[in-house]
Amino acid sequence: MPRHSGEYTRSLVFCLGSILLWVVFAYAIYRLLLACLDARESAGSRRATIVVTSALIVGLSAVVLCVLPDWVHGRPLVSEQFWSVGRIESYAYFFAAFLSALYPAYFAVRARYFAYADARASAAIGETDS
Repeated sequence: MPRHSGEYTRSLVFCLGSILLWVVFAYAIYRLLLACLDARESAGSRRATIVVTSALIVGLSAVVLCVLPDWVHGRPLVSEQFWSVGRIESYAYFFAAFLSALYPAYFAVRARYFAYADARASAAIGETDS
């Protein structure tokens, strides 16, 4: 249990930020996979989606990996000691959040393409029946 109101606020921000980080990662990976796989969109639209989504993932990753370790432990944002236990814990947290966001994105894309393939198969069967 946090002893000070500052610790409570920091814990609450960290918890809500973790949930938001996971949702953003899952959605960004989903959009990135769709942009790479969906041939129904124009090449320019796909390229723009890939660039914007990749920039979002890289920027968010940089913020989490550079700011989070020092902020969580209440140190200045530019600390002299680069490798510390807090930084290693934050890196492990980041990669766990990123990897756990891969599965929902993959299954969402897979479900979308199964529905698309089923609709195309139904349309093809309907064309041959008539």
